[in-house]
Amino acid sequence: MTLRTPLCDLLGIDHPIVQAPITNEPELPRAVAGAGALGTVQCWTATPERVAELAAELGALAVAFNVQVSRRADACVDAALAGGARIVSLFWGDPTPYVERIRAANAHLLVTVSSAEEARRAEAAGADAVVAQGWEAGGHVRGDVATLPLVAAVVDAVTIPVVAAGGIGDGRGVAAALVLGAQAAWLGTRFVASVECALPYKARLLDADETSTVTAEEDEGAWPAGSPYRMLPGDGRPYAGQSVGLVRDLKPAAQIVQELVAEAERALGRT
Repeated sequence: MTLRTPLCDLLGIDHPIVQAPITNEPELPRAVAGAGALGTVQCWTATPERVAELAAELGALAVAFNVQVSRRADACVDAALAGGARIVSLFWGDPTPYVERIRAANAHLLVTVSSAEEARRAEAAGADAVVAQGWEAGGHVRGDVATLPLVAAVVDAVTIPVVAAGGIGDGRGVAAALVLGAQAAWLGTRFVASVECALPYKARLLDADETSTVTAEEDEGAWPAGSPYRMLPGDGRPYAGQSVGLVRDLKPAAQIVQELVAEAERALGRT
C-alpha cells in the first residue's frame, strides 16, 4: 500500500507528511526532507538576510518557507525566492500580493486557511494547495472550526489539493486526513518532540495530555492584536496543539516520518 498522492508528486516528496513551521533552524526541515516528507522553515522570526541564507542552503530540498503575511512581508518572500526556495507557504493574510512573484520564480504556493470561503479565495488567487488548519492546532490558530469538519468542507470547496492541519499527532490522524480527502497531513507538535528540534521546552511535551494546552490572545506586535494561539501553560510561549497527548518520546525526525507512514498504512488497511 502506498500513501502517495498527487500533492506528493507536485512537491517532490515520497510521503504525504508536512512538518509545520516550528523553527527557523535548518536541522529539522533538512532531516524531514531527507526522510521523504516536506520540511518547513519558519521565516517570520528571521531577518530577510537569514531567510536568504536558509533558502540557499535548503531551497533545493523538499523544504517550504513559511511567511506570516498579516503585515506586508515582501522582503521575506523576496529573500526566500532569491535564495532559491521552490516552495512557499503563506499564513494569516491575503496571498494575492505575493502570487505573481512566486509564480515568476517557478515556486509552488501553499496557503493556510480557516474556512471553505477562505480556501476558495486562495484557489482563485493562484494557490497550488491550501492548508486547512483546525482549532486544535498549536501556535497561532487562524479560525475556530475543528479540523474534521473544516477539512471536509474545504475538500468540497476547492479543486486544488488540501493539507489537513490541527490535532494530528500519529499515523491514525494521517490516515483520517486522507480518508477525508486531504492529500497530506501537517504536524507540528510531533516534530517539536524530535531530536533535531532545538526548542527548549520539547521535553515538557512528554508529560502533557490532550487537556494540557491553553489558548491566549496576542497584544500588539508582529501578530494582529487579539489573534489566538495555543500553547502549554508557562512562560516563553511553549506552543503545542491538542495532539500533545499522543507524544510520548523524543525521536529522530526521520524515524517519526517512518512511523507515521507505517501507522497510517496499518490504519487504512483495516478499513
